[in-house]
Amino acid sequence: MTLRTRSLLLVTVLVLGVAGWQALPRFTFASGSRVWVEGTSNVHDWSCDAGQTSATLDAALSGSAISGLSALTVTVPVAGLDCDNGIMNGKLRDALGSSPIRFTLTSARVGAPNNGRFLIEADGQLSIHGTTRTQRVRANGQALSGGRFRFTGEVPVTMSQFGVAPPRAMAGALRTGDAVTVRFDVTATR
Repeated sequence: MTLRTRSLLLVTVLVLGVAGWQALPRFTFASGSRVWVEGTSNVHDWSCDAGQTSATLDAALSGSAISGLSALTVTVPVAGLDCDNGIMNGKLRDALGSSPIRFTLTSARVGAPNNGRFLIEADGQLSIHGTTRTQRVRANGQALSGGRFRFTGEVPVTMSQFGVAPPRAMAGALRTGDAVTVRFDVTATR
């Protein structure tokens, strides 16, 4: 094969490859999506909304179902956490520091859909307070009308594993527990 023939073949393969390539659909969290943190203390349980959560999700589709995930990044600014209590807001934000909380996907498995519902197991890197650890997130997925998807689930997190000292107040008389649960009920839309 001559150099000219090889060059033409390479150009043909590149043109056909690019013509057949399509980017995966990108989704973001729709308005009304909710991420929140629940915890305990020696006085009462508490809950904080993560109202400023942002996310991008690149998903392969098969018909109206998700067949795979290639990218997912969820970011929660610490300053946006709202516990509906000024003292708790301050204590939690001080404990978490100024770096945003971020989950970045490294791999995912999507279960076969059953009546529009499916399970996703997503492994990724969770960063809190400047410490990054591997985290598995299980999400229940549901296909909605208009090409949207709803995801619900919960993720147990131990604050001290990320270098976070559980918040205290009233000279240490009020102490939060080390274990918290991050819950989510989000809708992904294009």
